[in-house]
Amino acid sequence: MNRGLLQTVFNTNILKARIIFILAFCFSANVICAQKLEWTPNCTKAYQYFMSFRIQDARNELAKEFSSNPKNLMPYALVNYEDFITLTFNENPDSYKVKKSAFHGRLKVLEAADKKSPYYLFLKGLLYFQWSMVQAKHKDFTDAALTFRKSYLNFRANQKAFPNFAPNKIYIGMEEAVISSIPSGYKWIASLLGLKGSLSEGMSFLKGYIETNQVVFREEAILYHIYLTNYLVNDPKAAYSMINQYKLDTKNNTLYAFVASNLALNNKNAAIAEQILTNRVVTPTSFSFPMLVYEMADAKMKRLDFEAKLYFLKFIKNYKGYFYIKDAYYQLALIAYLQGESSLTKTYLSKTISEGYAETDADKQALRNAKRNYLPNKFLLKARLLNDGGYNQEALTILNGIVQTTLQTEAEKLEFTYRLARVYDDLQQDEKALKYYEITFKQGEESTEYYAARSALQMAFIYENRKQFTLAMDYYKKLLNLGEHDYKNSLDQRAKSGLARLRKE
Repeated sequence: MNRGLLQTVFNTNILKARIIFILAFCFSANVICAQKLEWTPNCTKAYQYFMSFRIQDARNELAKEFSSNPKNLMPYALVNYEDFITLTFNENPDSYKVKKSAFHGRLKVLEAADKKSPYYLFLKGLLYFQWSMVQAKHKDFTDAALTFRKSYLNFRANQKAFPNFAPNKIYIGMEEAVISSIPSGYKWIASLLGLKGSLSEGMSFLKGYIETNQVVFREEAILYHIYLTNYLVNDPKAAYSMINQYKLDTKNNTLYAFVASNLALNNKNAAIAEQILTNRVVTPTSFSFPMLVYEMADAKMKRLDFEAKLYFLKFIKNYKGYFYIKDAYYQLALIAYLQGESSLTKTYLSKTISEGYAETDADKQALRNAKRNYLPNKFLLKARLLNDGGYNQEALTILNGIVQTTLQTEAEKLEFTYRLARVYDDLQQDEKALKYYEITFKQGEESTEYYAARSALQMAFIYENRKQFTLAMDYYKKLLNLGEHDYKNSLDQRAKSGLARLRKE
């Protein structure tokens, strides 16, 4: 292995000339001297630093391990976390192009490892999984699917060879749960790739590993368990309770702050999200993470604090990735609109069209709205923002004050009944919620707005919580049978997950 390849493999400043020399010597003349895969205290610290986004501290620990234990190949896998984190969470397309070869180089190095070690296939599976997530983030979807398959097969092979190697359960569990939720229209792809998944078995694997209280890769097991509980099991309360249950340090750990604030925002608790983001510790060496700025903007927007504008602008300035730029510009247009700044509103609507990418549902919706110059009824907009943030009484006050004759279009009338349903739902007034959801669904079945689809989903959730499973399944199916509408992909995915849950009952 030559010097150039070694530099590509690590792609980081931690490998000084001494380390390069040692490794070059070890690999010269095809004589492999570094075959161990050993999880050492230095590896533990490096991993934990990576999982708190303390990149420089993780680099320092790996440098110690390279220096003190040059025969250990474990750091070659762990160094991949830096690329995984930066490319997944900051999504810089230029960095992605540069770092592709580093991933393949690390796989080549692992080929020199002890193939009788339970870590050998496990680490290959881990690297393939991480790179499949990176590829998906950067829109290389075909390659992502094929790389995910390699990950799946390596973990499965390792499970067969080492059935008592507990870390296998983390990724097999997570991947099985994800595969189980693939929309029916894409099941043929999973079948073609030889992928099979079960939500209940996947969650059982994850929970089983966490209960062993092992340190190795524990942080990831916890995070996957939380996210899958929220998005696939559809139990946001249980997911958020795990933040306290697992004692996640949201003040000092950037990743945990992101997870907790993201869950809070997605589950209509903007006040908690804002508190988490305000209280987190930021140091000169903290990982640059523009998505946290976007989350702060979102939290402020949802209590009608228009200081959100400063955060949206900061996010746009610093973020180099694909997602939420269009949405951020559209949110800026809405702020200007609510503040009566018509010229600035037009400027931001134009930016929504010209800047960023239409990849996420939020960005696609922002683009559609900007192209048709759509600005909502101001009262409905304020009610929606407050409800999305969990400020339900304030939202209900606005809705109750709306005079029906001020609603100019059928779309506004449809949104009005939908907003009432959502507020009553969040206030746990199920009968009122079901009444207005049903009205919205019947009146909006033919609309391309998402109100009917989301009403069907929410009714299914209510009936599922009541254990009226037949009714719940009916509404999940009604959602899936709807034609094209906004947010179709994500809403269909949630309906599919709901059906998968209920078929296990």
